[in-house]
Amino acid sequence: MNIKSLLLGSAAALAVVSGAQAADAIVAAEPEPAEYARVCDAFGTGYFYIPGTETCLKIGGRVRFDLQAANSYSTAGNIDGTQSEDGFNDDGWFSRSRAEIYMDTASDTEMGALKTQMIARFDFDGTYNDGGHTSTKLIAANIQLGGFLVGLADSYYSSFTGYAGDIINDDVVGYGQFEVNQIAYNFDNGSGITAVIALQDDRKSRVGVDTDGDGFADDEIDASGDGYMPDVVAGLGYSTEAFGFKVVGGYDESRDTGAVKARLDGKFGAVSAFVMAAYNFDGEINDFAPDNTGDGVGWGDWAAWAGLGYQLTDNAAINAQVAYTDSDTFAAAANVKWEPVNGLIIQPEVTYTKWDNVNVDDDQWNGMVRFQRTF
Repeated sequence: MNIKSLLLGSAAALAVVSGAQAADAIVAAEPEPAEYARVCDAFGTGYFYIPGTETCLKIGGRVRFDLQAANSYSTAGNIDGTQSEDGFNDDGWFSRSRAEIYMDTASDTEMGALKTQMIARFDFDGTYNDGGHTSTKLIAANIQLGGFLVGLADSYYSSFTGYAGDIINDDVVGYGQFEVNQIAYNFDNGSGITAVIALQDDRKSRVGVDTDGDGFADDEIDASGDGYMPDVVAGLGYSTEAFGFKVVGGYDESRDTGAVKARLDGKFGAVSAFVMAAYNFDGEINDFAPDNTGDGVGWGDWAAWAGLGYQLTDNAAINAQVAYTDSDTFAAAANVKWEPVNGLIIQPEVTYTKWDNVNVDDDQWNGMVRFQRTF
């Protein structure tokens, strides 16, 4: 074998080995395209599809800082228990920071929209300023299918009529409950007619409650809400873009009494207005005729509210509200709501409260400013 033949044979062998190795080479797979979140506009702004599912998710919240002097909900006085002569406490400014996280889901089913709602709240009272006095509260945690709702939500006695005016201290004269566990059905035919019926958990501590102002706890009140009968709320309403009327009633099972409330709304261009009135069946404090100021008297037989708002510009409005009760409690508030940039609200407000009943004859001023970022 000559040198030429040897070289040609070696080259052929190398070609065969190289071809075999090439056949066994690992080739990296092409990366699969990433699945980006898709916008879900079927349930409103802000929803997107959870990747890999047909469930829509919306995440939001708000951060708030309040700075205020005195307390609209209690009579004039200082922390040390002394009374001020001008109805205004002398302890300076108080501050509070709040953060809330909202998480909503929604999806279409053969039985209607399936939704969940969750709101978590965190408050820090600046009285301590040590980082150890943050309170956590669950505001809402409910499941909705069609018009049915189960879980934690504001009482429909308050929410069905639209709460009160666009005022920070809108419930100095209380107009009902807020967070409660409940089973409810809300009907809306899409043409302005709405109705609601709700069964609310009435198990709440009432030990030591003095509802008649005699200085003694009311033994006749079922303190634990034992038994199987819940509180009941029912309402009916009709509304258009410019007009609305709703009426709602609530029965407090533990106290065997309740209240009924009606609200009329109107919108006239830049002006919005409402009037609301309520009747308390036996004149005593109950869940639907509450005592938010702690005077031990509450409404008496009735209470009334009225509010007015005017949109000055696209980003500024003024609001005012007054309330009065059969027990001669008067509350008035006014504010300016300014949105210098989208999502940020600066809202200074002044509130005045006057009590004139068997337990309290006093008045109180409150001044505050709120900074709030909603996202």
